[in-house]
Amino acid sequence: MKKIITLFFMFITLAFATPTGDLKDFTEMVSIRSLETGIFLSAFRDTSKNPIDQNWNIKEIVLSDELKQKDKLADELPFGYVQFTNPKESDLCLAILEDGTFGAKSCQDDLKDGKLETVFSIMPTTTSAVQIRSLVLESDECIVTFFNPNIPIQKRFGIAPCTLDPIFFAEVNELMIITPPLTAATPLE
Repeated sequence: MKKIITLFFMFITLAFATPTGDLKDFTEMVSIRSLETGIFLSAFRDTSKNPIDQNWNIKEIVLSDELKQKDKLADELPFGYVQFTNPKESDLCLAILEDGTFGAKSCQDDLKDGKLETVFSIMPTTTSAVQIRSLVLESDECIVTFFNPNIPIQKRFGIAPCTLDPIFFAEVNELMIITPPLTAATPLE
């Protein structure tokens, strides 16, 4: 009888246990890659050789009504909002800077000043890839890759109008894939 009671309590404990080590509202580490080139999007490519810095955690956020009004497509595209945070520093987010390049800035400061440079919406497609919509400017531009032979291929990320009409397929340069994280390889012995 004692064994049955012990097993019962062990089952209850395991059934209602909360996983430890998880960050609330964050995903596991991922990388954002262009479907066209396979190159990963990183704000730290030039400043860090650590593979972990080339990845992101996805943090779901809920915008205040005031900030949500800045999203002119909120009613048409109700996919929610995320910030891509640095795995080592949760208040450092991927941002589209004022000069149009990708960089990093404080997630909280961006929400406080209302610029929404760190806020994105992940839009599903008919493939396993997604369009990642930015909320800067008119909130109708997505992360894309572009061709410019004068710019190294790993820096050819920008923003351009999203393909929003369901009649048209998004071009491959408009599609991003969220993949397992970039990590250092372990040599085989």
